[in-house]
Amino acid sequence: MKILIAYATKSGTTRDAVTLLHQHLPRHEVTVADLSESTPDPTGFDHVILGSSIRMGKAHRALRSYLDRYQAVLCTLPHSLFLCCAFSDQFEHYLHSTFSASLLESAAHTAYFGGELNVSRQRGLDKLLTRAMRNSILEDEDDENGLPGLMPEHIRMLADRLGGK
Repeated sequence: MKILIAYATKSGTTRDAVTLLHQHLPRHEVTVADLSESTPDPTGFDHVILGSSIRMGKAHRALRSYLDRYQAVLCTLPHSLFLCCAFSDQFEHYLHSTFSASLLESAAHTAYFGGELNVSRQRGLDKLLTRAMRNSILEDEDDENGLPGLMPEHIRMLADRLGGK
């Protein structure tokens, strides 16, 4: 099966998730595209996987632009959708604010891949905000186990649904 994984990331967490997803799909011909660098036409693929990080409550601009351009085509192709965000309780809200109802209804799968609050990957104002969010969580949890992280088991579940390893 020819699979396109098209994603957008700001700090690299989504790229890490996509790398792991790609590793779990060795039996397929997979094309990985960072939407900040290229915007591949989704036609010609047997399945399209779309995803993005969520920052300040919104998906990455590159994904939003891709969706604007290819919305009609994507609804006719088998596709799966994922998001990387630090707060799992907001996943459904972000899913519905990022993807149109028609894209969600026609999706084969939707997945939450987790997210990180990695201060070392941030710059400027993002670094300050990420540090504040981390500190707020750590004050409540008293250790780093309470911090959000990528969820490899969710990534593997999506790969398995697509006929992964």
